[in-house]
Amino acid sequence: MAIQMHWLVKPGRNPVCARVFFCALAMLMVGGVAARGQAPSVPGKQVFYSTIGPLEQTVGRYQTDPRPQSAEGAFPILDWLLYGGLGFGVACDYNLASSPTNPQRACGPQVTPTVIAARNTGIQRTILYGSGDIRYYPTLGHDQIQLVNTTAGIAHVWEIQRDLIFRVQAQGTFSQDYSGLAANLLPTNAFLTTPLQYAQGYASSSIQKEFGNFFTAIGGSFTRTVYRDLVDNFGNTIDEQFRNNSVSTLNTRFGYHISPIIYTFVEPTYNWTQYAASSLDSEGYRVVAGLGTGRIGLFNGEIYAGYAAQRFEDPTIGTVSIPVVGGRLSWFPTRFVTYTFTADRVFGTSDFINVTPGSTVNTAAGLLPGTTTITTTAALNGTWDFSRLLSFNASVANSHLEYLNSFRRDDLLSLGAGVTFKVRANLGISVNYTHQNLLTNFPGAAFTRDLISAGARSQF
Repeated sequence: MAIQMHWLVKPGRNPVCARVFFCALAMLMVGGVAARGQAPSVPGKQVFYSTIGPLEQTVGRYQTDPRPQSAEGAFPILDWLLYGGLGFGVACDYNLASSPTNPQRACGPQVTPTVIAARNTGIQRTILYGSGDIRYYPTLGHDQIQLVNTTAGIAHVWEIQRDLIFRVQAQGTFSQDYSGLAANLLPTNAFLTTPLQYAQGYASSSIQKEFGNFFTAIGGSFTRTVYRDLVDNFGNTIDEQFRNNSVSTLNTRFGYHISPIIYTFVEPTYNWTQYAASSLDSEGYRVVAGLGTGRIGLFNGEIYAGYAAQRFEDPTIGTVSIPVVGGRLSWFPTRFVTYTFTADRVFGTSDFINVTPGSTVNTAAGLLPGTTTITTTAALNGTWDFSRLLSFNASVANSHLEYLNSFRRDDLLSLGAGVTFKVRANLGISVNYTHQNLLTNFPGAAFTRDLISAGARSQF
């Protein structure tokens, strides 16, 4: 899987990120139920305080008291409000390591906790948060516990003035991915028995200012990612430390409200990336300009286009430039149905090594540093929350990977669907299914993966 260089054009980056491969898996046990109070949501990684919005949203924020109107649904502790959620069920994974051959299958309990503590005095707002997807597979001889998108962090907002906002965030994440080098193990009759796991630390800060119809912001982020070595069926350790990396970004934003519901913007971003394998080091920039709108009829969203260039230390790659087109479009055909389409394009890296099939690969000694990629993602998500008893969700996403020093091209298709039965306002029972299919022109690399989960989730 390609790892995104955190361009952060869209705050939170989670709507469509280079990690879209696991976005469908992250939808496990979606509660689809409302808490008794208006609990704040777990923030995604973002530099700026909020996504760009129309002028009517800005005016509405000026006229609204940001402090919570009620402590209902929360546990008051001094001047903090504590919110919690807990999901518990069973998950069955039919290819734990996303292996092209000899897929491992296992079932076991799954826990999805969420804890949020918020302190909001209006001018100063702090949120402490933690959420996780923890799976335990007792039949595995190793790595019985797996963490997927398990995150803890803190975010603080200082509203110096209503139109001048400072923001800072720090968080840590444990998650996992699929390995692009699995096909290279086939000539040795070896296959992966562990998923590609990593730990990631993230920090960001920004300040933004509005001048009438104009708005501007400047900020930056730092991300450190450390990978865990893989293990094959012979017990050999496959070194993944070469992919350990640090990414620094400088983010800026300039925009203008054309009308109360239409805005335009430009976002230049610069990044510096350093890897344990210096041949993967790079620096580059991306500039996109876009147009967005608030709700017009049954639609809202934004589109952007621009240009990105990255200079790599690897002399076989050099400087690469690509056009960028992306955005987000939401459609509300009825009051109960919502469809959201998102797309983006980014540079990334993979642990894939272009080894000719049939050659011998010494997995015990590890592999040489991997390659850089261009990842184009597109995703469509739909929700149907039509009654007090039932809600449905479905998603389809595709990520297209171009390996810059190889003929290899991958498409990872992810399909997901789920249903939630709402027993009470704060308790739901969910069943979810996710299917992944890697389509590739590289011999022996294709795989399929299915994941089924069922359980209950409560908010308290």
